[in-house]
Amino acid sequence: MLTNRINVTYNIENIDADFDIFRVEKSNKDYYKYNILDSAVYEFKAAAVQWTFGATALVLFRKGEVTEKQFKESIMKEYEDVKIQRIDLFDSEQCNKCFYFENRLLAQLLINSMRTPKHEAFMYNNLTGKLFYHDPSWRHKDKLTGKVNFIRFLEIVIDPGMYLNLEHKTFKRYDRESNGLYVIDSKTGEFRKKLKTDTNVITYKEGSLPHNHFRVDNFDISDIAHFRKSKMGVMEQFLRDVNDNLSKYMSIDIVEREDAQEFDISNLEKRGISEFEYGEMLQKKGVVIVDENNSEVSKDIVAKLQEELEKYYHVKAAVGNLSEEAYNIRIIHDGEYYAENEMHDPHSDNLKGYIVQHITEEAEHFTNTKGSSPDIKKIVQELIIKGDVRERMISIFDWERLDSGKDWTFVLRKKIKTKYGENAAHINHVNKKALNYFQYYRLEIDCNGEMKFDTFCDSNQDEAEEWNKICYAYDFVEDKHRGSQNPVEGLMYSDIDNIHAILLTREKTLPNISALMNTLMETDAKERVSKELLLEAIDDFEKDNIDSRECISEWKSKVAAETEMITKKAMKKILNMRTGIASKFNRFLHEKYGVWIDGELRKGEFEATYQIGNLLNIKYEYNEKDYLDGRTFVYYVGAKSKRLAYPNACCMRKVISLGEELEYEEALPLMAVEFVRNSQYTVLPFPFKYLREYIEQC
Repeated sequence: MLTNRINVTYNIENIDADFDIFRVEKSNKDYYKYNILDSAVYEFKAAAVQWTFGATALVLFRKGEVTEKQFKESIMKEYEDVKIQRIDLFDSEQCNKCFYFENRLLAQLLINSMRTPKHEAFMYNNLTGKLFYHDPSWRHKDKLTGKVNFIRFLEIVIDPGMYLNLEHKTFKRYDRESNGLYVIDSKTGEFRKKLKTDTNVITYKEGSLPHNHFRVDNFDISDIAHFRKSKMGVMEQFLRDVNDNLSKYMSIDIVEREDAQEFDISNLEKRGISEFEYGEMLQKKGVVIVDENNSEVSKDIVAKLQEELEKYYHVKAAVGNLSEEAYNIRIIHDGEYYAENEMHDPHSDNLKGYIVQHITEEAEHFTNTKGSSPDIKKIVQELIIKGDVRERMISIFDWERLDSGKDWTFVLRKKIKTKYGENAAHINHVNKKALNYFQYYRLEIDCNGEMKFDTFCDSNQDEAEEWNKICYAYDFVEDKHRGSQNPVEGLMYSDIDNIHAILLTREKTLPNISALMNTLMETDAKERVSKELLLEAIDDFEKDNIDSRECISEWKSKVAAETEMITKKAMKKILNMRTGIASKFNRFLHEKYGVWIDGELRKGEFEATYQIGNLLNIKYEYNEKDYLDGRTFVYYVGAKSKRLAYPNACCMRKVISLGEELEYEEALPLMAVEFVRNSQYTVLPFPFKYLREYIEQC
């Protein structure tokens, strides 16, 4: 199985012959406020820089461009507390100290040195310490002025443990003076840091946009253009760029790990819950639609909603006021509407005691496609879950199917925001200094599906022994994994002395992105094939497929009517790739004439080549020798079936036990449900969804 774990091989002799690397350390820890590397980048034209931990950075120069003395004197003109050290690449001890595990930061420094190709303006950009890939469609221009309002990138990052990841970054227009500003260079088109000499320029600052959630699909094989703009397409392009630009100094290989075991999902779980079954759950309380807007649009939504509920869920919804006894669907505006009109936002109303799900007038909730609306189905699921939390009993899942005979407990914690100036520093449960307190939330579910919620704050010095063990488990695991950047997503246990921690790792599963890009390029719909070659191939194919002569004769007629060079898009239409004979000819054409018309990427026969199955279903394994935790349970949750596009990555999760036994395999059925992520399996046991809902109601 392929993942984003990489192996980097370095040619130290070539790196040392062509580059000098300096370690820069500032004693004052608030270095983020200062541009202490400006002289390195703009005066001495550093090839790349990379911030590390604390107040330390690495700077890469072309050999002989600057001496240690020159560099030090330049920086110390403004910052006297900076230390400069040239790194000896042949000193393994020094390299381990400066570059960390497997010389990770040396690899990051080298890839940061890649510059924007002159023939591909805006393809990738080297900002201070970062390498960003960009597509022109990821920037937004003002319709009136033509000025760029915001720009989006994918940052190439090698995370601790040698995991290659791509992270979204957004830079929005920022018209005030501030630290950390960027500009689009008027001469080169490069996106770079703002210099002191830049005047009367449009500036940008990193930050998210309200009401605008940027997402690049993780994987899209609709065609080569969509694949290139997906995360996996960008990753493959990056690997090719490294090979083209840096092969003299380094090479990157994707590490292959043992195939995981697939969790056997029952037909009942695969089928999911039908609209009729959801309707039976709704009928226990009834549904009330509350129209807070009373507009023409909202009245239309009411009518469509009633029709949808009756047609697919067999539920007749009433229209009226909020009811404590019923499931309520409340029609309001979105948050932006209330902000723009300086009105009270009903989203913030205290509706404790009511089961309410909001539906906004501005969003599109009803589709013209066949079947029920996914948006309305999600609303129904949320209502039932909220009702379960209020009733303290799980109805959306037959808990007895778990058949473990155990009571299970699930725990989340949230950081408590302290008031400005308040001193919250204390010694936590693993005797480390902490600057924040946490509120803990616990859900206990007995073997019948009955739920019990409670909360606890770790500022309470009189905690019970069980809470003490929970606090210790969270603090211990988070402290242990801080360097590897594996956050704890929750705790679960059936025995307080055998607490399990679920950690989100930086590892993600991959298909064979190199094979996919090659095939998508080869089968690009715009590519053209010789009519003469195609007619020759069809004649050749017909000899062994006489039973399909009528269909083949039709192909000949249509191909003969085309121009001398036929696009692959037109050829797919002529063949009708949904038929078996077309698929057979497609493979014959590829094997004998070296021409692909369609890659047939999702066909089972090509799974070993493309490995799209690495993104599917629930798969797991036991790792007996984890470098941090010894024996662990590792799993990932993928999509239900092969599709052309997947918006999200399949992240590997690691489960460790603070006791003697790993019980997590018993919890896998709790993720083979579709009511947390609509029509897809959930990545954590679904009781965490109930716990988050309880937290919202607190």
